[in-house]
Amino acid sequence: MGPLGGIDVNKKIYFNTIADVDKNHLNIVHLSLSNDIPDRTEFLLGKCSENTAISVAEKVRDYPFDVVGVACNTFHSPKIFEVFEAELKTRNPVPQIVHLPEEVRKETEGRFAHKTLGVLCTMGTYKTKIYQNIFNNSSVKLQFPDEDDREAVHTAIYNIKQTGKLNSTDKQAIEQAAARMSGVSALALACTELPWVADELEFAVPMIDANRTLARALIYAVAPEQLKGD
Repeated sequence: MGPLGGIDVNKKIYFNTIADVDKNHLNIVHLSLSNDIPDRTEFLLGKCSENTAISVAEKVRDYPFDVVGVACNTFHSPKIFEVFEAELKTRNPVPQIVHLPEEVRKETEGRFAHKTLGVLCTMGTYKTKIYQNIFNNSSVKLQFPDEDDREAVHTAIYNIKQTGKLNSTDKQAIEQAAARMSGVSALALACTELPWVADELEFAVPMIDANRTLARALIYAVAPEQLKGD
């Protein structure tokens, strides 16, 4: 959600799992139901009335799982996520829900306590203050690009969604947005499309790959003994 984010998280589950043969890897139910899921940012910005949570909850109702994670940062806006969480809590047994931005906060505090984290994300994630609220009482301070750079990063993300590739204009826009944030010790790639092209991006500071963070949190929730060393 979108498709690239799910593929990337699935790949990173594989590469972060200790397993010597196929049958020792974890069982994964990977749902990619793009045709039936409305745009999260459009809903949050009031441009469509259909709450993504309803569509997702309906689609996952018949699938058995013990632990669930959603490969979309914007989905974790309370207006969406709390509806989804309430629906899952009606299941018996209730599955464990891994909250992607919360896991990013935990990782960042472990690696960059009392530092400043730059956040690259969609306008939906920014305007609904998902990360601002998650890091509210954290030792880690957040910094976002200025308004023009936020719009440029948002456009770049949607171009990646459309093509699966990073063009030179969007590469420059993302890198410039990061470079113009002063005093940051790390950058959070806080949209699941950005880690897909992370190998093509050049930053002066380390990255927090939210997809990898989610993948590792899911492994730990299911089989902590199979989580590779960080």
